Amino acid sequence: MNFNLNIHRVKGIRLSEVRVSKVNGGRHASRDLIIETSDGDFELNLFSEHVDEDNDQELLEVKV
Repeated sequence: MNFNLNIHRVKGIRLSEVRVSKVNGGRHASRDLIIETSDGDFELNLFSEHVDEDNDQELLEVKV
């Protein structure tokens, strides 16, 4: 799934640390992306697929 989101008057962007949680016997990773604007904040919750305990891969990596 691809989509575009245009947000105007952005004042700042914050990104939370990755959180790993157990859900229905599996492990998932999530993190929040907060976009601060002059009209208010937008919060996007990002989720990964299943996370293997022995996986050393960077979770929800952000590339700029």
